[in-house]
Amino acid sequence: MIVDQINNSPFVTKEFLNLVIQLNSSSDSDLQHDLFSIKDGTLCNSGSRDYIDYRPNFNLTSKSLKDLNCKKVSLDSMHFDQIKEISKLYPENSLKISKQDQVVNLMLPESYEEYLAALPRKKRHELKRKKVRFQEKYPQAVLRESKDSEIFESFITLHKTSDGDKGNFMNDEVTAFFSSLLTMKGWKIYYLEVDNAIAACCFVYEDEVGSYLYNSSKNNTFNEVNPGIIIIDKIIEQLISKEFTFFDFLKGTERYKFDLGGISTQLYDIEITL
Repeated sequence: MIVDQINNSPFVTKEFLNLVIQLNSSSDSDLQHDLFSIKDGTLCNSGSRDYIDYRPNFNLTSKSLKDLNCKKVSLDSMHFDQIKEISKLYPENSLKISKQDQVVNLMLPESYEEYLAALPRKKRHELKRKKVRFQEKYPQAVLRESKDSEIFESFITLHKTSDGDKGNFMNDEVTAFFSSLLTMKGWKIYYLEVDNAIAACCFVYEDEVGSYLYNSSKNNTFNEVNPGIIIIDKIIEQLISKEFTFFDFLKGTERYKFDLGGISTQLYDIEITL
C-alpha cells in the first residue's frame, strides 16, 4: 500500500521538484533529465532530501545512462520495492545499498473506535487522558482547514517559535517555498482554533484517499494541553469519518508518531556504478 502512497504523493511530481530545486539554488551545471539531475557524470535525485520524503521510480537502463554520459547513479529515500525493481536492471556487484531515513505511516480503519482499540493499551490510555484534559479546558475548540494567507502567516509565526533547528528552519526562502506550495492543488493547513487563538497547525498534502503531514507548528501558550497531539488526533478522526485510508507522518521517527499508532518503514540509498 505504501508504494501507492509514494507514486501518488506530491514529491514525485515535476511541479513540486522544481520548487525544491529553486529553493536549493541548484547549480547551473546540474542538467535536468525528467525527474532527475545530472552533475559531473552522476545521475541523482532532483532536490534536497531534506525537503523530499519520497522519490520517483527509477527504470533507466545502463544503455540509457551511457547515452546521457553518466557513469554513476546516486539515489536517496527509496522504498524497498523500488530497490528491488532497480536490482533487476543491474548486476549485484554494481550496486551499493544502505539504510538511511525512515518514514512513519498510519493505515486508517473503518471507525475511530477501531483506531483507538488498535493502539497499545498504555498509549491508548495516555491519548484518552490528554483528550479529556484538553476538552475540559477548551470545550469550544474546533478543527478547521484553510489556504488563506492569514492562517499561513500564523503557521509561519508559530513555527519560528519552535526550539532548536526547527525554529531556525523557517527563513525567508523556506517561507516563500511553503507559500508557493499552498497555492497548489491538494496543499492546505489544518489549524486548531481555541478561544479565537490558534493552538496548533498542520501543513499537509491531501488527495482523495489520504493525508501527508509535511510540517507542523504549535502555540507554546497551550503546551500544557498538548496541542500538537490533539490536532493530529482530530485530523485522524476526521479522515476516518471521510473513509480515507491513510495518514502519512512522512520522514522522521519522533515519538509522537508512534504514540498515535504510526508504523515505521525503512528507506534506502542506492549507488549504481556502470
